[in-house]
Amino acid sequence: MKHFLLTLLILVSVKTISFGQELAIIQDTVKNYQIGVPVGWKYGVPADQSLDLIAFRQKQSEEDVPRENLNINILHRDETSLDATYSEFLKSIGTVEGFTIIEEGDTVINDRKYKYLIESHKNKYSKEDMHNYVLFTNKEGAILILTMVTISPNFDTYRTLFDKIAGSLHF
Repeated sequence: MKHFLLTLLILVSVKTISFGQELAIIQDTVKNYQIGVPVGWKYGVPADQSLDLIAFRQKQSEEDVPRENLNINILHRDETSLDATYSEFLKSIGTVEGFTIIEEGDTVINDRKYKYLIESHKNKYSKEDMHNYVLFTNKEGAILILTMVTISPNFDTYRTLFDKIAGSLHF
């Protein structure tokens, strides 16, 4: 019985990491977006400014290998049709090794229409199977792409957290 309770306690605490995770709200007043980043994750803008924001999970223990991260990329295009820019986006990412669309559709978050995509692919460096959860929208020629990623075996555990992050997005 003692081992059962200990196992149950560990499982509850692991689920709490992803499901009960609190978000710190980050607001970029220049690019005009706001998003929640899980408390305890490091975040910032890469020195080469290849992304507008990157955040990644920190180690929970010596044995932990964090692979979860999110990033925001804002591009400027003349195209204003969400469907047309999304189609172009799909063409560009569809060339990644092992790229497979798992789920896609439309959603509305904070009164803005988004296309979303969940896909899997091989990481070009580690060769691990990865899952990306991508939200895509445009506003007056500015295209926002939010990508949340983890290794494929961890995706079901992090899906609820990724949904919570997505729900915090304002653009």
